[in-house]
Amino acid sequence: MPKILILETCIVNYRDDRGGVAEEAGALITVDAEQARLLTTHGRALYTSKGDDATKGRYTAPADVIKAAGAIAKEAAKDAAKSGADE
Repeated sequence: MPKILILETCIVNYRDDRGGVAEEAGALITVDAEQARLLTTHGRALYTSKGDDATKGRYTAPADVIKAAGAIAKEAAKDAAKSGADE
């Protein structure tokens, strides 16, 4: 299952009981191949690995972008944990 970087806040179908889930821009998520293809070809996401991209690069995010998204996600998780401890 490919991992993708969400570029625009959009609804993602994980094909489970949740139905469509709103994912924020910058989220790194894992979805099935069909959902990944749909989101990338419509400009909503980019693959994090060139091997998952059928076009071998057209819809793949540069490594520095993926690294920055990971750092932002870590900071957001740290802030969420901190604000949860403050309550």
